Amino acid sequence: MHPLYPYLHRIQYPHSGLMESFAQSRQEYLHQVAFTYDLALAAIVFTHHGSLEEAARILEFFRSMPLPTSNGLNFRTAYHVWRRTPVLEEALQIGPIAWAALALIRYTECTQQRLYLYKAISLLDWIRSHVAHAQGGLVMGIDGPWTSRMSAENNWAYYAALRAAVRLMPDGPQRWAFEEEERCVRQWLARYPGNRGHNDPVKALDVYTSALLVGPASHLEHVFMGDPRALAQWVKPWIQEMIALFRVQGTAAFDYAESSEARRANRARVGWLEGTEQASLALRVWAPWFRVMGDVTFANEIESLGIAAHNYVTNHCLTINGAVAIPNTDSREPVLTFADGWLARPVQEPALNGTTWAYLSDVGYNPYTASLHP
Repeated sequence: MHPLYPYLHRIQYPHSGLMESFAQSRQEYLHQVAFTYDLALAAIVFTHHGSLEEAARILEFFRSMPLPTSNGLNFRTAYHVWRRTPVLEEALQIGPIAWAALALIRYTECTQQRLYLYKAISLLDWIRSHVAHAQGGLVMGIDGPWTSRMSAENNWAYYAALRAAVRLMPDGPQRWAFEEEERCVRQWLARYPGNRGHNDPVKALDVYTSALLVGPASHLEHVFMGDPRALAQWVKPWIQEMIALFRVQGTAAFDYAESSEARRANRARVGWLEGTEQASLALRVWAPWFRVMGDVTFANEIESLGIAAHNYVTNHCLTINGAVAIPNTDSREPVLTFADGWLARPVQEPALNGTTWAYLSDVGYNPYTASLHP
């Protein structure tokens, strides 16, 4: 049994199958709240761990809901863990839905229960058909301000889910439509390197890590990079830029944003522990590839940093009722992620997202590609 599993097991509500994203938070508005993205990651961890009953409880929640509708009580950003109804950020966003689809696909790959794949395909097809596109990319949602904003991180998640679905779909018109959608989204992503999205020049760590975690094959299969050497000429500066922009000086931790954005948010640099694990795993995804390409020095350098980043996170672990959990940040107080962002939780509070990504990094499992990178 992995040491991070007991915490995940203990915070799952048997009645609903849902899990508090920030159990024991000092903020009352977060009590009894489960975020869709966090639930999807937990289901992926349970599936990889072989805890299929726990995974199925979450995925049945996703599978049993009707397809999204504007102002409907389905597929929102967060839910009440007992009532299973939308709370807090009630607007629909494509990023969390894409992660739910990815979790359903990973469970199908493990169990061969294709009813979960069918739900994933239905969700992705709904996004393809109902969410506005611009130059191949998708806006963030169908409600309120999200219809005029485009998120690179959301589009990377959608791209990864499309790519995973296509590999399990039979040949035919729907698969061809998904392949074309995948190509168009990838083409849009190439236009916004590093930025949070269209008309949003802020640099965000998860944009960099998402582009890395989709893996070398995804960058080559649509001939965007041309060949492995052309890819190497792009990805090495990308990794170096990620380290330069987001690594917190004197540590192996990575921040949400670059230093100028942290100043705009009126805060010091912080270690985003979930994001640090994403960076850790991304670095270890690419180290073997650079080794094969003959750049052994760089491969060793990023592999060592990836290991150090993971160790930095685990050094901040919490013991909660005998179970091990990982916080959201290494900050002693809540901090703004971006100047226009949400309030990140401090180091004293366990976080579902920190714990799931620490597990994935520790076992070397990449949820974007379902591959192991020890």
